[in-house]
Amino acid sequence: MLAVFAASRLFFMAVGALSAGLLPRAEPAGDPLEPPGPLSYWAHWDGAWYSEIASGGYGERAPQSTAFFPLYPLLLRVGIFAGLGPSLWGVVLSLAATLLALYFVHRIAGHLCGERAARAATLSLAFFPTAFFLNAVYTEALFLALSAGSVWAALLRRDLLLAGLLGALAAATRNVGVLLVLPLLFEWWRSRRELGLRALLGVALVPAGLFAYMAFLWARFGEPLLFAGQQSYWGRALTSPPVTARMAWEAAAEGAGYLLQPSALFLDPSPTPSLAASNALNLAFLLLLLALLGSSLALLPPGLSAYALLGAALPLLTPSPSFPLMSLPRFMLGLFPLFLALGALLSRSRAALLAWLAASSAAGAALTALFVTWRWVA
Repeated sequence: MLAVFAASRLFFMAVGALSAGLLPRAEPAGDPLEPPGPLSYWAHWDGAWYSEIASGGYGERAPQSTAFFPLYPLLLRVGIFAGLGPSLWGVVLSLAATLLALYFVHRIAGHLCGERAARAATLSLAFFPTAFFLNAVYTEALFLALSAGSVWAALLRRDLLLAGLLGALAAATRNVGVLLVLPLLFEWWRSRRELGLRALLGVALVPAGLFAYMAFLWARFGEPLLFAGQQSYWGRALTSPPVTARMAWEAAAEGAGYLLQPSALFLDPSPTPSLAASNALNLAFLLLLLALLGSSLALLPPGLSAYALLGAALPLLTPSPSFPLMSLPRFMLGLFPLFLALGALLSRSRAALLAWLAASSAAGAALTALFVTWRWVA
């Protein structure tokens, strides 16, 4: 597991450094700019938002900034107080969380599916095409560590109090963290005689992270659900799945041509080519997501399958007109049960695992190059 962590992080760090040094930078599209300092190219897009919140709080860009949950910027602020820049400290924080996330995923996969599946799950997560976000100033690594850690505590440690505490921290990192109630409640029900009624207190802890953020928003802005309406800033609105599917298909058809134009994708200073191409990529990731969700229903406990299904539903039900599946490849990275299912499938064939890793790493290198040069990925 340590070798997988080291190899994958060095791979993405090297690709990022080379791309940032050799490729022309695109012009950002109006969001906050990355903070100065070493490794600043890992703080693009949402990373710039988190860095700004960590440095100056939610006030400057409120209410839109409240869409970004508080735990990660709070941890970034600790590094700033210690004299480290948010970019450097954010990368260190994400790398540390990634190590924990890979450990928890390996242990859970081994417990549920065996050691071969555990190795395949860890590899498929570490080299997933969007796994470069685990190096970035983003919440993905922290959320993965906390959500997988919560399930690890319930399944392997048999400690629902610890599981609930980690789940609460996950819910303070991203709103879908509250869905960890599902696998924890299922585990309690399955072993209720062993765990007893007191263990339900641990399950009840999970929403506390969300409630704490709501209490802060109530005290600071007078509106506890202020974060809930801010996705409209990015054009998101509640839509039925058939409408989302039609929009996604039409947008993918328009953007697919850019995938065959590498000069436009990697050299054009405008972010337009990568934004358009992302629609085609997102549709491909949607097909992968549906396949993995179907596999999880057959391979994983019901609580984990329900968690993955509902966690994936949020971006599918709230599309943006121009980018219907916006950020889907990144949201998939945060749903660790998908990689338990993927590991179980890939462990059946060494050739399939190697082919997947080769294709996934190549795609990851290309997406990393786009991200560090201010081109949109997810």
